[in-house]
Amino acid sequence: ADITVDEIIPEIRKFFPGINKDSINFFYHGTYNVFDINNKYILRVADRAFRNSIGLDMLKKESEVIDFLRDKLPLPIPKLLHINESSLIPFSIHEKIPGKSLVFVIDDFTIDQKVKIGTKVGKFLSVLHSKELVDKYMNYFPKEKQSDDDFNHFYRAKWTSRFQEAKDIAYQYLNQQQQKWLTKIFEEFLENDNNFTFSPRITHCDFDTSNILVDPNNHQVTGIIDFENCKIWDPAADLLFYNEGPEFMKAVLDNYLFSDDNSLPSRMKFNYSRTCCAYLIWGSKHNRSGMIEEGKKIIKNNMKTFP
Repeated sequence: ADITVDEIIPEIRKFFPGINKDSINFFYHGTYNVFDINNKYILRVADRAFRNSIGLDMLKKESEVIDFLRDKLPLPIPKLLHINESSLIPFSIHEKIPGKSLVFVIDDFTIDQKVKIGTKVGKFLSVLHSKELVDKYMNYFPKEKQSDDDFNHFYRAKWTSRFQEAKDIAYQYLNQQQQKWLTKIFEEFLENDNNFTFSPRITHCDFDTSNILVDPNNHQVTGIIDFENCKIWDPAADLLFYNEGPEFMKAVLDNYLFSDDNSLPSRMKFNYSRTCCAYLIWGSKHNRSGMIEEGKKIIKNNMKTFP
């Protein structure tokens, strides 16, 4: 954690006046410092890089998106109870959804149990990525309305600029073989017009096994969490289950209504293969050596998946 319970407890008492600090337990640190309160609530305090108006705006947007998605999805999502509207210590408090992150238990599951979960995940994403839902979203957030062509033009320009940023910042941490591999990943993706003909959808954008909650006893999915990056984007970004084994990935795609999109495999490969860049760039900009090490580990793994 990059903040202590002592530092935040006066702010928490605005919402829970009688709370004592023994009731608050640190859980993990990512974009947020995540704490458990009395095994009933989840407290998410912005990382120090976001303890400012940007961090507060992120929480407010996430709250609006969750309000919009509420009751429209086939699995539970967090119910936001409070936002601390302070740019000094922005945080949110959610009701806790029971269950464990799939990442911690998936290796204990049989193939059949993994397939059962993958099936649920594919069905969930079929609703999240549906045209009906994105149309409702555009009406709810009219400022985000744009045509598919406009989005694809913006999307290509965005990744062209990210490629340059990767060369400027991330490449210094990579050996020549890794740089060559990553250059090929970016160039093959950016040069293929077919990759920029898709329909953007509501995309979770951090949809990995850490954000899928399951009951380890009956192997049911109990909820989906962490919608802070949710936006209109390339839905391929939510399908990157290459590390969970072929049976899990097959179960997801077999139950995903849009898996016949002909550029989907190419976009999935790109979105997966470039994940190291986010860690290396963030780590470099914010002087976080742990993030840089994680980025180096990720590219080694990704190069094994797509040699």
